[in-house]
Amino acid sequence: MDSPSSRTHRHRQGYSFTTELFRLFGSITAHCYRQLAQKDRSVWERLFWLLVLILEAATLVAIIISAWSKFTANPLITTLYDTIYPIELVPFPAVSLCSNNRISRTAAYRYARQLAERDTERRNVSYFLEQIVLLGKLYDYDHENLHQMTKFQEFLDLNDVSNATGMYNALDTLARLSPRCEDMLLRCFWKSIELPCLLRNDMIEVRRTQYGFCCTFNFIGHVEDNEIHPSPYFLDVTGPEMGLVLLLNGSSNDYFYNLFNSIGFNVSHSLSLSRCHEKLQIFNPHEAPDSTAGGVSEQFVHLGTETFIRVDAITINSEPDVLRYSRQKRQCVFRNELLKYGANYGRSNCVAACRLRSVVALCECVPFFMPSTGAAAASRSVTTCNLQHIGCLNKYKIKWSTVITNIVQIQGLEKEMEESLYCPECLPPCSESKYQVTASELPLIRSRRDGASITAGIADVTEVAVVRIFFGQPETWMYKQNVAYYWFEIVSNFGGMFGIMAGMSLITLTEAVYFVGRQLVLVFVTRTWSARIRQPALELLQ
Repeated sequence: MDSPSSRTHRHRQGYSFTTELFRLFGSITAHCYRQLAQKDRSVWERLFWLLVLILEAATLVAIIISAWSKFTANPLITTLYDTIYPIELVPFPAVSLCSNNRISRTAAYRYARQLAERDTERRNVSYFLEQIVLLGKLYDYDHENLHQMTKFQEFLDLNDVSNATGMYNALDTLARLSPRCEDMLLRCFWKSIELPCLLRNDMIEVRRTQYGFCCTFNFIGHVEDNEIHPSPYFLDVTGPEMGLVLLLNGSSNDYFYNLFNSIGFNVSHSLSLSRCHEKLQIFNPHEAPDSTAGGVSEQFVHLGTETFIRVDAITINSEPDVLRYSRQKRQCVFRNELLKYGANYGRSNCVAACRLRSVVALCECVPFFMPSTGAAAASRSVTTCNLQHIGCLNKYKIKWSTVITNIVQIQGLEKEMEESLYCPECLPPCSESKYQVTASELPLIRSRRDGASITAGIADVTEVAVVRIFFGQPETWMYKQNVAYYWFEIVSNFGGMFGIMAGMSLITLTEAVYFVGRQLVLVFVTRTWSARIRQPALELLQ
């Protein structure tokens, strides 16, 4: 410990940063720095060690910057967590059955008679049947005969108004004209048990999709505001007999307006069927079936066949720590993160809302299959799109069918990128189940064992179709998304680099901090001491 006389002597000598720095080099625990302060070394040796230390520091800084940039660019990691994740913990996919016939012939005749009765010019039912075909253009936005559409819409605005609003409503009209699920579904089985298809609170419900009014099973996603979300169906057994089995009626005599020139069903996994086909869609129960948003498998089901649709699932779960990072960094959204979707955020729901905002802005109407209570239309009352809007809808339909979440410059696709619908907020969910579908079909043969067959009582099996949707195996794979490195792992990695490259440790850091603090104290004390000496001298001079 310094004596008072030695401290007084040092203060009188003045503060020297060089002396203090060499004292640090002589005692610091980091490697090679004491060579700079040893008095028995020549100037050339000290310059050599100084050059070595500079190169070492530059290399260390380059490595640290590279490691940090890679960490910040990819802070998350997805790994295979479980290869035998029980399928009973994965929700069964939602299934949407859409007839390729968009307008029922029976309903069209009924509607044509109503219009003929209201017509002041006394035109017959056949004339109005030709006009009703034009309403099918609200599905595909075909703008042929645009002048004829405008005239028919003017007639509807005068003669087919709602009692509640006093205006024509295309949604009500198309709902009346759409084929009924009661006619399309003959029998429904779940886990080999026959259940009523369309009684109150039962399996199948009518939902609006991009293909119109479809018979939907197990959809719990968010479509309308204040909608009650039931629990999804789960399946703890596998095999074609134990999943969802549907007996479908082709109703070929009821076809009036085919979107595809064929007869049948469209199934989306969302599923699609169709004699040629109807459409069946298979999709995640939390997501609305939207093929432009991805995640939808579609299958055409032919009449006179038995179609086997095997579903294999994988599950991705994100840990809560992932929520610390921005959505742009993790490129996903937690289901309860965006309040306007409640706890049921889905990418397809977000894309639907984004598309709705664009449609309202460009054409000032809401397509009948879109939810009119969405956020885009909440600020003002917007009419349902009718035949007068077909020209505008046709102009932008390519834009609305191509969705991007990130603008990327791809050579040769500049025009497509510019004309696409830009929805940067519509990222995939951070935790979700994805479904892979494998379909096969066999000719449907009428069984002689009527009591045990699903086609019992069906005389002509060429007019029906059987669809079996089932899980293919009792276990699946589960992936986890987590942060790539926690803070203590980053400290450990960087500490290892500092230790190998520069021989530094926490003790070295403590020494450096102590050195800086010591210099500040010495500067303060030196200046105070000098001021005390200078003051009496000035008094003597005066």
